[in-house]
Amino acid sequence: MSQKNIMIVEDHILTRMGTIMAINTNSEHYKVVSEAGSVKEAIAILKSGQPIDLILLDLMLPDGRGREVVKYLHTYENSVKVLVLSADNDKNNILQLLQIGIDGFVSKFVDIPTLLLAIESVCNGIEFYGKDIAEIIHAVTTANPKTIETFTSRERKIIHLCAEGLTAKKIANKLNISVRTVENHKNNIFKKMGFKNTSELIHYAYEHGIIHN
Repeated sequence: MSQKNIMIVEDHILTRMGTIMAINTNSEHYKVVSEAGSVKEAIAILKSGQPIDLILLDLMLPDGRGREVVKYLHTYENSVKVLVLSADNDKNNILQLLQIGIDGFVSKFVDIPTLLLAIESVCNGIEFYGKDIAEIIHAVTTANPKTIETFTSRERKIIHLCAEGLTAKKIANKLNISVRTVENHKNNIFKKMGFKNTSELIHYAYEHGIIHN
C-alpha cells in the first residue's frame, strides 16, 4: 500500500501537533505532510499543487468555517477525501457538511485507533460517521415497523450493532465477515429504505421528526 498524504486544518497548535504526532508515529501508510491554521492557509496549500489524498478538517477556524475549504475543494480536485475532525457533533452541522460533500466525521475525543480507522476507511472510499450517524440509522429503521420487516436477519443484526456504536471493522470481526461485506449490507439497507446515501437518510430523519436540530 502506497503512502497517503494528509493535510490537517486546525487552528489550535497543540491539538494540531498532537494529532500529527498520533498519525505519523502510529501508521506506516498515512502521513501528515502539510498543516494549516486557517481557511486561507488551507486554500493556499491546495492552490500550490502539493499532492494531498485526505484533508483532516476542523469546523471552526479563525477566518471562517471548514465548509469553505470543502466548497473550494470541489473547484480544485474532487479526488481529495475530506474527514471532519471536530468537537462540534451537532447533527444539523453534519447535515450541512453532507450536503456540500464530505466523506466522514469523527469527534476530537476519539482514541488514536478510532482516528486511524476513520482515516483508513475514508481513504478506501468507505464513509465513516461513527456512532452518531449509526444511531440515526437505527432510529429511522425502528421508527417504522413495516420498514424493519423488509430486512434480513443479518441486516437487522448489523443495524443493531451499528446503533451500539460498533465500527464496520468491529462488526466484521464480530460476525466473521469482511469490512466490505458490512458496507455492502449497509448499502442494501439504504436501498431498501429508498436512500442513496447518508445525507438522504438524515434528511428523512429530520423531516419525519425522528431526530431534531
